[in-house]
Amino acid sequence: MGNNKSTRFITSPRDGSDGSFNDPITVVLLSDKVGHRMKSYGPTPLLSLGRDTILDYQLQAIKSRFSNYEVIICTGFDSEKVTRFIKEKYVGENIRVVENQMYYHTNTCESLRLCLNNNVSHRVLVCDGSILMDGPIFSIVKGESSCIMTESTPSTRGSGFEVGVTVNGVGEVTNLCYGLDTKWSEVTFLSGQKVIESLRRIVSMPDYKTKFIFEALNELTRTTKYRLGSLLNDVCLVEKVNNIKTYHKVRKLYAGTYTKLRNQ
Repeated sequence: MGNNKSTRFITSPRDGSDGSFNDPITVVLLSDKVGHRMKSYGPTPLLSLGRDTILDYQLQAIKSRFSNYEVIICTGFDSEKVTRFIKEKYVGENIRVVENQMYYHTNTCESLRLCLNNNVSHRVLVCDGSILMDGPIFSIVKGESSCIMTESTPSTRGSGFEVGVTVNGVGEVTNLCYGLDTKWSEVTFLSGQKVIESLRRIVSMPDYKTKFIFEALNELTRTTKYRLGSLLNDVCLVEKVNNIKTYHKVRKLYAGTYTKLRNQ
């Protein structure tokens, strides 16, 4: 896989019906936090699922869908282990690590700020670093409209997602908050430098260092002209590994391939 130094994106041949998958994109993985009561297991990206780690599966999903991309991973807990793993296993690939050294005292908005400060793309896909996903979930990137991915099917209830979504009659997100049935999958696609910069400015405000990304997205839709569409995930199972229970549940489903998880 070649490294295109002029654009800082990895380029390799892929087949796809949607040309948008061939356009440059930055995939942000927010992997700074450790799961509840999981410190002894190490950093979330390096949790073992059969022969591979969570990070391995995430990168496989990205590679299976995009042909011109870079990955920015924000680390925090056990950052040195994650950095060393990437340097040793993914030599030459366009994966950059930024570290939130204040991860224990800050929240996801601060980690996102660090990543957006390092971004050069006009298309950004932001994913929580503790979610397991397969390539089809990135159908959210179709077209050029900013949007978030949601979950509502019974098979995904209780999969670790807590923030819900309300949507208006034209499919635009009006609010993200706790206590709603339709859940945000913690996957967000931002299209266009202006909307990316608007969100970067919001998460750069001092008050947002301890806030969550959904709060920044609410601020974006309330105070700017930018709107987020809502795309319901009906193509694959997405699981958030944020505690002991979900980790053991997912690990049992693995036999070296994520296909087994999708078919459960």
